[in-house]
Amino acid sequence: MARLTHFLHQNQREMIVLTLIVVLAAIFRLGWVGVSSFGFDEARVSDMALQMARDNQFAELGMQSSTGIPNFPAAVWLYAAPYAISTNPQWAIWLTGLVNTLAVIGVWWLGRDTWGVRAGLAAALLFASSPYLIYYSRTVWGQNWLAPLAVLWGVTAVLAINHNHAPSLGLHAFLAGFIGQVHIAGFALILGSLWLGIRYRLWRRWRPIVFGGGLAILAALPTIFTIWRYGEGAKAVIGELLARPSVTSSASFRQLGRLVVGLNWENFWLGSNWSWPQWLSGALLFVSIVIGLALISGLLVVLRQITVGNRPTEGSSPRHSSLPALLLIWALSAPLLFWRSKTGTNIQYQLVALPALFLLAGAFVGWRLEKWWRGGWTAVLILVALAQGTAVAQTLNLVNLKFVPGGMGTPLTYPQTAVSHLQDGRPIVVETFGSIPEFDGDAATFQVLLWDYPHQIVDARSALLIPNKPAHLFFTYDNLPAWNIAQTIGLTGAAQEFPRREGELPYWALTINEPAFTSFTPVEPVQLSNGAALQGWQVQEFEAGTKLRLMTLWQFTQEPQAGHFQQFNHLYIDGEMEPHQISDVYTSSSAWQTGDTLITWAEFDKPAGAITHVDVGMYTWPDLQRSSILGAADPQTPIRLMIESPSDD
Repeated sequence: MARLTHFLHQNQREMIVLTLIVVLAAIFRLGWVGVSSFGFDEARVSDMALQMARDNQFAELGMQSSTGIPNFPAAVWLYAAPYAISTNPQWAIWLTGLVNTLAVIGVWWLGRDTWGVRAGLAAALLFASSPYLIYYSRTVWGQNWLAPLAVLWGVTAVLAINHNHAPSLGLHAFLAGFIGQVHIAGFALILGSLWLGIRYRLWRRWRPIVFGGGLAILAALPTIFTIWRYGEGAKAVIGELLARPSVTSSASFRQLGRLVVGLNWENFWLGSNWSWPQWLSGALLFVSIVIGLALISGLLVVLRQITVGNRPTEGSSPRHSSLPALLLIWALSAPLLFWRSKTGTNIQYQLVALPALFLLAGAFVGWRLEKWWRGGWTAVLILVALAQGTAVAQTLNLVNLKFVPGGMGTPLTYPQTAVSHLQDGRPIVVETFGSIPEFDGDAATFQVLLWDYPHQIVDARSALLIPNKPAHLFFTYDNLPAWNIAQTIGLTGAAQEFPRREGELPYWALTINEPAFTSFTPVEPVQLSNGAALQGWQVQEFEAGTKLRLMTLWQFTQEPQAGHFQQFNHLYIDGEMEPHQISDVYTSSSAWQTGDTLITWAEFDKPAGAITHVDVGMYTWPDLQRSSILGAADPQTPIRLMIESPSDD
């Protein structure tokens, strides 16, 4: 403590500047609360983390990757910590922003330890103001941990080698094997660790390496065992992937170049058609040129240090530093890993290498230049931060208030505010696109936002579910078929509109107390074994009489049977023994509860011949077992609705 106090006292000006840089980083990573994307990827990771934190379901697999192979679950483990504190996703977003903010300090320390005060502060400022790093610090994504964990990996390497710190060596070995379990691109850092091991003969210090590496292997075992024991589908995808030819591409190098100089970052927030005002566009071009020049100059400085030998710079230690040689392999690690690939590469895969490039730029600023030249570069870097900060601030303000085609989806604050206003004790039925959180974006989003509140999620494209008690029906869009059906059948209740951004359709809620279904033709209830009982039906014409919509009214008079059920609808016309048209619909059976009323609809082209009847019923998916009719002479027979062709008058 005394040593730290002495250091802070001796370096007050440096600490003030560093504090300002960290505050700048924190503002952009932790500010604009609620202005964060929260779509399928974010919600799916959050759902799995909530299951782990709240339901004690240990995550052995992560969410599915784009290749079809499950990711390692380390990102889920990390996000389980904030979700153990609160079910509010904002806590998980803040954790992401916090670790990315703290990484600024790590970058400062690495630059300062090797090239001095100016180098550390310059690298930290570039890291803090990078629009790409800000973008990848504000959401619940596994890749958002790549940059901060890579910085920690670099810090432990320097501490272990330069400062002979054994615990840091163990942590470094652990991180080398663990970061790839947070996101696959993290495995690129193994290249740097292997280089350090060879360069500094680290096998002579094998104990901490074995300990740290062993922990990383233990962390990976649940996933490896689960896929090996149960993952037939994943193993088939892996086999197909291994058989696929590898493709060599320089895309990963170009992506890393875009990241470091800040090209086209606004596309992720504002879409590819966005254009800045001329003055800001010119300023951002100036930024890219400055960073590119600093990077190239820093590379020359580091190459000179490697070939000629390290010499102390202003404020740095005279001892040999391992960082210059490490930076090159660190900077190239991710591009090299994906240079020849079977799956292709995405720009976020390069985040793991980005801190090394900013440290290269810092090396140039900290090199033995004339004092006036160093001061000039300091001023230029401040202008770089101001230009980038201005553009990012304008972007966050804009995406919060206005929908931009091709840009960021609805910020978290809008759905979160809408459902919070409805949480008055009555259950919420979410009517949206899809109802399976494992696959459907809106379903995953509202599963998380309503985690600890009574709710049901229904696919509004084919089903409308009404509880047997006062409830809120929440529609994510008013152009959903379920909203139209609710209006058509005269479902009455108090309607509430929840606006979104300018240019976006609002959310709607319909509060139902005692629903009536008088527009349906009643039938003698037919009870299925899965708990659903048919109560009525009706037929509508639409699209100028060219199509028919058959709506069926079901009630769950018994405990719904667990399983995935779909409804078949077979339309017969006069003179044909086989169904003229078939329309199977999804019933959102995972949302069923005793007492609920379910309305489903199937659509047909209006036939030229006379309709004789429609057979309906339900069956399990994917094993195709029909739900039997209780009390029927032939339980497997369908329910026959005697429907006449609508009049053409």
